Amino acid sequence: MRRPLLLTLLALLCLVLVVSRFYPRIERVYVVGARHYTEAEVLRRANIRVGDALLWVTAWKVRGLGDDPWLLGARVIRRWPDTLYLEVSERTPVLAEGATTYALDGTVLPNATAAERAQAVTLKGWGGDQSREALSILHLVAPFKPQVLSYSPSGFTVSFAESSLYTPNSASLREHWSAFVGQQGEHVAVYPWGVSVQ
Repeated sequence: MRRPLLLTLLALLCLVLVVSRFYPRIERVYVVGARHYTEAEVLRRANIRVGDALLWVTAWKVRGLGDDPWLLGARVIRRWPDTLYLEVSERTPVLAEGATTYALDGTVLPNATAAERAQAVTLKGWGGDQSREALSILHLVAPFKPQVLSYSPSGFTVSFAESSLYTPNSASLREHWSAFVGQQGEHVAVYPWGVSVQ
């Protein structure tokens, strides 16, 4: 008695799977959260088209979007009977050094537009690559709206609208953070042994 029931359930499951490949179909698809990419570019990268089987567009199907440096990931939301929302999370350019643009996690964002680079903090300097340390400093000072972050072998200078900050590295800035915050609006220099205000 159990065997015929199991076979019936298996047959029904197979039937549901087969039918779901043809019905329901996507009639409308919307991309939410994209700023760098257009809706069409996101859908092309996700390999989703109007007419695809609605139930077969899953998080697994769009997982490849996370391989794109601009995209952190995506979430699939279905609205019965024929609408799909693809909610994407994009990285934001925060630091621009020439043609190279970085997200806060250090990911290089290729093909940033001039407008995207203009909204990022300008990084400039000389010596070895200091992008990682610059991003650590930027993470700390971002609420104070820095405009330019310069570096040299001796350290980093952050320029704000009406003030500046010098620090040899992010560790020194963390150590003397309260002194820096207390001197906002001044030209502050952070050293391993203390803070100087000009």
